[in-house]
Amino acid sequence: MRHAYVTGLKLQFWLIRRQPDDLLSLCTLPFTAVVLLSVVVHAARPDLVTNALLAPALIGLWTFAIAVAGDLIQVENWLGTLELTQAGPTPPHPVLLGRISAVMLLGVLPLGETWLLGWLLFDRAPEVHHPGVFAAAMVLSLFAMAGTALVFCAGMLLSRNGGVYQNFLSFPIYLLSGVMVPVSYLPDFLEPLSWLVFLSWSAELMRDALTAAPVEHAGPRLLAIGGLGVAGLLAGWFLLSLVLRLRRERGR
Repeated sequence: MRHAYVTGLKLQFWLIRRQPDDLLSLCTLPFTAVVLLSVVVHAARPDLVTNALLAPALIGLWTFAIAVAGDLIQVENWLGTLELTQAGPTPPHPVLLGRISAVMLLGVLPLGETWLLGWLLFDRAPEVHHPGVFAAAMVLSLFAMAGTALVFCAGMLLSRNGGVYQNFLSFPIYLLSGVMVPVSYLPDFLEPLSWLVFLSWSAELMRDALTAAPVEHAGPRLLAIGGLGVAGLLAGWFLLSLVLRLRRERGR
């Protein structure tokens, strides 16, 4: 299974080199960063500069998950190679997870892209006061996103119009996760829903890691991100197994 995972990882990196159009979302994120930074800078809100620098990076991470990783399984299905993967001696799950992991590793690029843009255009660069907490939150977020993307893969196989759901799952998640506006500003009835979105824990913890004040309850918050990631991974593994079994039974 480990060999299949590594094979999927290498395959996806090879495909990205051959088809760099998967990285087109990196061309749209600078516009988001410029809009957010322009608003907070010209509104004289230096307290929100950190939010404006971090939000596009987390938005980019989610974009990679629902766009690139979501399309991954659809392309396999359209080309008819998914059936060949199912017929192999190894379950397709680790191969798909390896390919998704490669996409998630590329999801780190928006972070550097946004911060470089903020420094060049606005002379604003964040200072990471708690690098250990920030790095741990980023690694766990990548893990949680990979598990969430596996759920997307199963959902894409169940729907004929997966692109509609990909678009729908963008802005509601940005709102519930508080990537730009903190969750505390949401209506009271929406706050419990945000606790189920791992990005809400990631965004808040990363913002705290960029401030000079001590990070409170860092351990439990990291566990929350990791726990939601494990839940997503198990759910995605189960749903993908169920969908593939139904496809075999129905000959579809």
